[in-house]
Amino acid sequence: MSPDPIQLRSLRDTMAVVIHPDDDDCRVLCEQLRRIGCRVTALWPQPRHLPQGTEAVFFNIQSERDAAHPWLGESSHAVLIALLAYENPAVLEVAAAANVHGVLPKPIRPFGVLATLYVARLLFRYEERLLNRIAKLDETLKTRRIVERAMKILATRQGISEDEAYAMIRREAMRKQLPVSSMAESIVNAEAIYGLAPDSGPSGAAG
Repeated sequence: MSPDPIQLRSLRDTMAVVIHPDDDDCRVLCEQLRRIGCRVTALWPQPRHLPQGTEAVFFNIQSERDAAHPWLGESSHAVLIALLAYENPAVLEVAAAANVHGVLPKPIRPFGVLATLYVARLLFRYEERLLNRIAKLDETLKTRRIVERAMKILATRQGISEDEAYAMIRREAMRKQLPVSSMAESIVNAEAIYGLAPDSGPSGAAG
C-alpha cells in the first residue's frame, strides 16, 4: 500500500508549533512556515502541553537530554519533525524514540522546509491508515475469539456441535436484535460469573 498524494495547498492553514529557543533558526523556520501558509506558534521553553488543534510540531533535539519531552504523550495526532544540529548516535536515537516523521538539519534554511513538511505529512497519514487497519483487525480477532468461546460453552452444555451452537447464538441474537458478538459475549460473561449461560439465552432451549 502506497501513501496517497497530498495536494500542496492542503498544507496551508496547518497549525504548526515550533518548540525551539528564540534564535535565527527559529525565526527562519517560522517565517518560512508562514510563507507556506501555516498558522505558526513558537514556544520556548518546552511546554507541558501542546496547543489544542496542533497538526505539526517542529522541535529541537540538541542531545540525549532532550528525550523527555513532556508534551510527546499527547502528540499522536500531529506530524513530528525533529530539528537536529548534530547527527551523532545519541541524538538520532532520541529522534527515533520520538517516532518522528521527518528531520530538518540546522542551521535552518528556507529551502527544504516545504519538502520536509510535505513528506512528513504523507508518512503521518499513511501511518494513521495502518494503525486504523490494525485496530480493526484486532477488534475482529477479539470478536471471533469471543464467538468461538461461546460456541464451545453451548456445545458442551447442550451436547450439540459447534455449528449448531453458532446457529443457536445467531437465532437468539436475531430474536433480541443484537449483534452476534454481543450475544456471544453475554454467554461468555454468564459462564464466567455463574458457570452457565444466561437463563433467557440459548441455554434455555435445553429444557
